[in-house]
Amino acid sequence: MTGLAADQALAAQRCASCPKMCRASCPTLAVTGNERHQPWGHARVAVAALGSATGFADAGVVDSAYACAVCSACTPPCKVEGVETPDLAWAVRAAVHDAGATPAIGLQAVAEAGAGRVLVDTGPPRWHDHAATLDRLRGLATAGADLLLWPGCGALGRRPGAALAAARSLRRLGIAFQVPERHRCCGMPALTFGDASALDAMLEAAAAAIAASGAGSVAVQSPSCSTLLGVRAPRLGRPMPATVEPLAVVLARAAAQPQPRSRSRVAAAYHDPCHLARHQAVLDAPRAALAASGYMVVELPHRGDATRCSGQGGGLPLTHPSIAAGYLGRLVDDVDATTAEVVVTGCASCAAALSDALPDRAVLELAEAVAGGVEDEVR
Repeated sequence: MTGLAADQALAAQRCASCPKMCRASCPTLAVTGNERHQPWGHARVAVAALGSATGFADAGVVDSAYACAVCSACTPPCKVEGVETPDLAWAVRAAVHDAGATPAIGLQAVAEAGAGRVLVDTGPPRWHDHAATLDRLRGLATAGADLLLWPGCGALGRRPGAALAAARSLRRLGIAFQVPERHRCCGMPALTFGDASALDAMLEAAAAAIAASGAGSVAVQSPSCSTLLGVRAPRLGRPMPATVEPLAVVLARAAAQPQPRSRSRVAAAYHDPCHLARHQAVLDAPRAALAASGYMVVELPHRGDATRCSGQGGGLPLTHPSIAAGYLGRLVDDVDATTAEVVVTGCASCAAALSDALPDRAVLELAEAVAGGVEDEVR
């Protein structure tokens, strides 16, 4: 039997009956102009699937389910009781998986993540082992430290230099850290593609790795990973055995102490990643870390919970690459509206995409900016 749990079926019905309060915020609708490509349209498709013969295996349902980055841009304007749009999106995808209709690329993404391989590029998709980066991280780490640095698949795969910069930043700020014995995917690809069994197994493995480290806290670099490990996992009955925080919060707290700063104050336009700004409400910490590291923070036209998504999440680059490119184009328009010398984002995947789209502008992930914004960087 496939379908939605009672609470999510009710949420879909309520969303489908709403007068589209979130319509103007949906980046997919802005890119495609298709009224079906917004939360109201997705919800109507899900409600129709509940009463149809083909259900969630229908090709139109599958397309609708994945024409979304689960960026949560629709969450702030939503005033409908009982509707949490990310939860509904993930529930629909789980129903698609239960119906045996998950896109093949999604099944591959989950299998690669389960094998410990990380996504390097999205067009065409490529995965590889990241052992060399982890080995370099271990060279900067301190065995038995109370803080565990968890780079996440996004940093290790799309921007390995950012993972190394995170280690250098922590060392420069006087924070001892360790890294996992081996990389464990937190499970976000499994959540993204609706595989509840794989998600549970990955969360269990992540918890075991954290417990084995003996660390009291975990600094998670990839924002989607910190959303899952720190926010979603406890709701799923899989709390982690240590305090989980986004790396941005850890860097901001440490950088608030007196530190040597860069002699020149470079203007940096900061981009709020969706999983920091909307999924976790982490807004001030990245800006504080940049300011403490000697940057003048410049705001983009769309910021905070109104930030523009880069299109790198929710499996969108794998299932709908043209829509993902449209998301990125809108973010590039925001960046082009500023004269800042540097663009900084709190997400390694966002940084990788922006670097490709803005070859003539310096783009840094937050840890790279912090590492470069203090003197005597540890090499």
